[in-house]
Amino acid sequence: MRAIVGALMMGALLAVTSASGEILHFRAKLAPASEAPSNQRRAEGVAELTLDTESKILSWKVTYSGLSGPLIGAHFKAPPEPGSAVGATMDLAPHLTNPVVSSTRLNDIQIGDLRAGLWSVNLLTAKNPHGELRGDLERAP
Repeated sequence: MRAIVGALMMGALLAVTSASGEILHFRAKLAPASEAPSNQRRAEGVAELTLDTESKILSWKVTYSGLSGPLIGAHFKAPPEPGSAVGATMDLAPHLTNPVVSSTRLNDIQIGDLRAGLWSVNLLTAKNPHGELRGDLERAP
């Protein structure tokens, strides 16, 4: 009887442990009209992200077209950290290719802000150094 109870308890523990991590998907449609102030380019793009909540690894692929020139910067924008007036940014990748593909490990605050829909993606060009394309990240199926 003890062996059966022990086996059941071990099975329940394994089920809880494996269920603690999940894979979440996020997506943003990148558009010039999402920039403030808006620019009138015909550029467009898509950001697709995957978060493994167990390892805290965020992976992404950002594709774009129609920019006014080469990409000079690309980052995620998040809300300000406590005690800071400026929102945090995190570069998308050291090499700005199309598509932009990379990954990083997030902390718990970043994961909470991402899950709450507080992150956006911003692509920069020389003509629009504050942002040519922008999109807010939302949960995707």
